[in-house]
Amino acid sequence: MNSPNQTEPTKNQTQWKRIKVPSKAFEFIKTRAQARRMPMWQYVLSCINFYESALDSKIVADVTKAQNNSYYSIKLAMAVTEYIHKTNDKTYENVRKIINQIATRKHIDVKALSQLVDMYKERRKKSYVRAMMQELIRINVELMAGGSHE
Repeated sequence: MNSPNQTEPTKNQTQWKRIKVPSKAFEFIKTRAQARRMPMWQYVLSCINFYESALDSKIVADVTKAQNNSYYSIKLAMAVTEYIHKTNDKTYENVRKIINQIATRKHIDVKALSQLVDMYKERRKKSYVRAMMQELIRINVELMAGGSHE
């Protein structure tokens, strides 16, 4: 007579199922799993979990928002720096346009930076440059903290 352990699988025992995959996909999974030193089934599960979490709209939206805020921060810093090094009407108009974009699209107070840009156009002083850099840092921090306060 068989013992209960021989006829019934234990609760902790893994039950295996087979799936069909194309041979090229099998080889790809196998090489990637070996590179990570994991069993193929664990590699497949981790890929599925990563894919599913990437599709989660909240995560994607947060990442996209952070990337967009970072883009505006860098765009503004580059425009101000170019304006400082090449003070002319073209760079002045460009920096004013970007300042207005940040004010309207991200709802961040950029009045101080706007005034400093105008003051620098009238009189190029190092103290204005330092103040503009401080304002850029403040705006960057606000953007990275979430930006738009709608």
